[in-house]
Amino acid sequence: MQGLTAVDQQHATTRDWPIIVTAGVGFFLSALDTGIMNVALPTLGQTFHVNVNTVAWTVTLYLISLSSTIIIFGRISDRVGRMKVYSIGLAVFAIASILCGSAFSAPQLIIFRGLQGIGAAMLQATSAAMITTYIAKERQGAALGTLGMILGLGNVLGPSAGGLLLSFVGWRWIFWINIPICAMGLWGCYKIARVTKEQVSPVPLNIVGSVLLGIATFSLLCGLSADSLPGFPRMLPYGFFALSLIGYIFWDTRVTNPIMPLSLFRSGAFIVPILSALVLGFATAIAFIVPAYYLEGVAHLMHWQVGLVNLAAPLGLVMLSKLSGKLIGSYGITPLTLSGLGIMFIALIALSTMQLNWHSVTFGALLLLYGFGAGIFIPANLSAIMGSVGLELQGTIGSVQRMVHNIGLAVGTSTAASMIRLDTNLGLSAFRKIWILSACAILIAFLGTALLHLFRRYRSGKI
Repeated sequence: MQGLTAVDQQHATTRDWPIIVTAGVGFFLSALDTGIMNVALPTLGQTFHVNVNTVAWTVTLYLISLSSTIIIFGRISDRVGRMKVYSIGLAVFAIASILCGSAFSAPQLIIFRGLQGIGAAMLQATSAAMITTYIAKERQGAALGTLGMILGLGNVLGPSAGGLLLSFVGWRWIFWINIPICAMGLWGCYKIARVTKEQVSPVPLNIVGSVLLGIATFSLLCGLSADSLPGFPRMLPYGFFALSLIGYIFWDTRVTNPIMPLSLFRSGAFIVPILSALVLGFATAIAFIVPAYYLEGVAHLMHWQVGLVNLAAPLGLVMLSKLSGKLIGSYGITPLTLSGLGIMFIALIALSTMQLNWHSVTFGALLLLYGFGAGIFIPANLSAIMGSVGLELQGTIGSVQRMVHNIGLAVGTSTAASMIRLDTNLGLSAFRKIWILSACAILIAFLGTALLHLFRRYRSGKI
């Protein structure tokens, strides 16, 4: 909107807050739930008298069901409305949380967690799309920055909330705590729907393409989760992944309603930020997982000390996400993207020089620095991805962004766990290699973004 007075701008921003908070509930629930589950796994194993591999499926099936269905729900939301799909997702997540908290066996809990993952898919597919649908373009950067801050806040509160709930009210409340949050989100949806009207597009669902892409994602994540199996059983999911991905590409190149327009794959403006989102997921999984392994297994710190150190990265994300969103309008997407990637790279390279005599405060400071970089990067990356398509595909592209990020998290988790498991001495060399690998991934994203920026300037005649 051109020519808005300061008072008009303030009123417009005030009207945005219900939308931002309501959309943020979906991201917050997913982040909070993940952090709580990471803390609760040992307790759940003891409660149901099962080993770690069995109880870990409460996390694995959640992630698989989320990532393999998110595209379908993103596509549906473009056709019937993002608010409708988001509201249903809140209801499904709440019902699944009630069922999880009422489970009396590990298989029951695992199945209900799969249902919860489907609810989370509906939420993640539409959270960012609600911002870009209901909020004016000139204010979207600040709104997406706040959304990133809410995501980081969930990561910060998850482990501490999980510890408190397990200590004082029991494991069932780690799921039941979601119910009032879902209720708040549903109330926000009701209030927004009364004063706004979303224009939907008759986008064909492309069920075959969505199913093939879902199967490909499902197979890939199953393969990553089964990395400890021997021989043929370990490779079988990757075979299904390759076949379904080829089938998806073959199908989507021959239909008039592809899930993503083919022109996107010829556009660096889409490819570079979406690959950067994959890299962020990979590096963030390592930044969240490796410190706990090292600080507990090598430095022999107490659990509460490890928890405090692990809070540093998400805390840094929370501190700078909103500021980064506000700066997008002034400095542009590319400078903030490069700044965020550069800061993350510096933090990871510094961590790769780790020594046995390092104090835990040193680890915390470097993880905080990594969080600063991620906080600067995420709003800019989201803006770049969501801005690569028109309004009619915001749900689809938002779900693609979350799917790619979740795949990056899964690959990073699997890579870190495999490298640590293969190093039987659990020495410094394994941890240094992991940090260097993640730093190299961030560097590739940095160089890709920088080259794209230079190419654009060259095409426009500015250099």
